[in-house]
Amino acid sequence: MREGGSQSSQVPQPPQPPVFRGGTNLVQVDAIVSDQGGQPMADLTAADFELLDDGKPMPIDRVRFLGAEDYSGDTTLAPIRTHEDEEREASRDDVRLYAIVLDDYHVSRMEELRVIDPLVAFVRQLPPTDLVAVYYPLDSVTDVVFSRDREPVVRAIRAFTGRLGDYTPRHPIEEDHRRDHYLRIRDIELTRRQISASALNGLATHLAGITQGRKTIVLVSQGFDQPLDEVQEICEIANRANVAIYPLDPRGLTVRKDRPTTVAQIKERFVAGSDAMRSLALETGGRPIMQRNDLAAGLDQVRRDASAYYLITYQSLHPDDGRFHRITLRVSRRGATVFARNGYWAFKRDRQHSLPATALVAVPALVQAAIDGLADSLRPDADEPAGRGSLVMTRSVSSVPAVLLAVPTVGVVRGRAVDHPRGRREFHRNDTVMVRVAAIGTPAVSGRLLDRRGQRLSDLPVASAGGEFELRLALGGFGPGDYVIELTARAGEAVSQQLVAFRVVP
Repeated sequence: MREGGSQSSQVPQPPQPPVFRGGTNLVQVDAIVSDQGGQPMADLTAADFELLDDGKPMPIDRVRFLGAEDYSGDTTLAPIRTHEDEEREASRDDVRLYAIVLDDYHVSRMEELRVIDPLVAFVRQLPPTDLVAVYYPLDSVTDVVFSRDREPVVRAIRAFTGRLGDYTPRHPIEEDHRRDHYLRIRDIELTRRQISASALNGLATHLAGITQGRKTIVLVSQGFDQPLDEVQEICEIANRANVAIYPLDPRGLTVRKDRPTTVAQIKERFVAGSDAMRSLALETGGRPIMQRNDLAAGLDQVRRDASAYYLITYQSLHPDDGRFHRITLRVSRRGATVFARNGYWAFKRDRQHSLPATALVAVPALVQAAIDGLADSLRPDADEPAGRGSLVMTRSVSSVPAVLLAVPTVGVVRGRAVDHPRGRREFHRNDTVMVRVAAIGTPAVSGRLLDRRGQRLSDLPVASAGGEFELRLALGGFGPGDYVIELTARAGEAVSQQLVAFRVVP
């Protein structure tokens, strides 16, 4: 930071993900495309889009439409108790992710009353699949879990109180300000600005590791003056994480008074509060909900934007120059209206911010289906034991039936006995899991252990026992989380597979 160096040690630092480097930079752009009636166009292909990067046409690697305005499936959904649950559920195409950031440091007392009811109504109108979380600037991203339970979210919103100009300590970090804080107002405001900016960076980094689709941050703030490089940093991290920021000013229609006027502000290249908020929106694909009294309509637009959009991926050839590169997106379809962010900040070599490498790995469809099936066995209404097939995904590469694997049964070894089968695939670290499967004919059967993203962890020995194939897996060295066992049967060129997902708890 440029000033107040003694305060920097008090600012919570965002988690540092692995740095992703490559010869080209992967850029993902969310595009909201609607017809003349304002309805989403859902049948476009890559051939319908023209994408320019700094005016240069770019080949599009992939175009994917994601849209589910109304959810009509099973509303008895899996509980979310861990961050693994959070990631699994957020990766579903019918799930949207919303983070509501209540920047109490930069909202005047009583102004919060204008936004509480619209926010509560917004949360209650979301489909039951959608995940929501409420963050305050001093909250740790590891302590807040996205949830489908709306009541804790509503309580957190209703507890919102603006603290702009109120320097009463309410957190251990703020205790250092108790002594002679009236003489250090400028330092306190500087620290608060740093905390709010760091909170946005940390939250965007956290969201990058949850799902590749569009994520939405609703930032409730009156805005605060920021150095230009801080604004750029937030935009860069949000763009890499595919996060759209919607700044919401609870004051409604006001007379703007936050233009930088002092020589010091101009020399330091500060961006005025409202201008900084607008930049965060326009450069991340969000919309500013500012200078308007109808906050509910602005929030309704947030929901519509997240309901139906295209995820467009291409490779930018720009070097790690840390500069802003303008994106122009056009659709050839007549009557189409396109809304997307207007550019992105490229990597800079001296920065350590980037997308977590795991977020760039596409999860294989069969692995994702197995993980989704795991959720079915963990639902509150799931009986134990449950149907054996609910968590098993299968693929036959050949139509030859001689290698077809039957549905595996999963159990736990208890001494010499086996608790078998187990429908609920949740085990403790002191368990030994046994998987048995029958196969038609005499194929060679092998096993692999995968993580929840489909990445190989280790090979697993499979033994033949009385016409069946058996795999035993001791969980003593496993960390808590979700895993997948992949069984593959081969006979000549014929191949078939079965996938079984399970969870390890402490």
